[in-house]
Amino acid sequence: RELAQRSAKAAKEIKELINASNGHVKSGVALVGETGKALKEIAEQVQQVDGNVGAIVGASQEQATGLKEINTAVNRMDQGTQQNAAMVEEATAASHNLAKEADALFQLLGQFNIGGAVAPKRASQPAAAASHAQPAPSPARQMIAKVGKSFQTNGNAALAGDWEEF
Repeated sequence: RELAQRSAKAAKEIKELINASNGHVKSGVALVGETGKALKEIAEQVQQVDGNVGAIVGASQEQATGLKEINTAVNRMDQGTQQNAAMVEEATAASHNLAKEADALFQLLGQFNIGGAVAPKRASQPAAAASHAQPAPSPARQMIAKVGKSFQTNGNAALAGDWEEF
């Protein structure tokens, strides 16, 4: 009898252990299912991030191409400005040369006596300060600085002085 009671008690404990194990297995299966869903969502989000990074790369390449074109245009404008400045300097030099030659002619004419007529008066001489003035800074280079500042970010973009070697 005592053996039967112990066997019944042991069987009851085994049944409880089996039921507890069964519950643990069911909750484990549920957790595995949730983990699978979470991993699937993570994979989808990684694909979205990959797509976004690809779009950013494409936009960055387009922006770089646009900036190269702007830099080329600014360089051409700068060359034109420098050529214009050189022509202005040449014209100024020629003007001063003509003024000197005209002065020399007036001095030569002053040596002639034309029957009591007074020698013609020379027009006032243009100011010589303009020939010694510093050339104005290139507008094209000023525009490069403005364009550089408009694209400036917190450490990721080229600084205004770095545009020479874009």
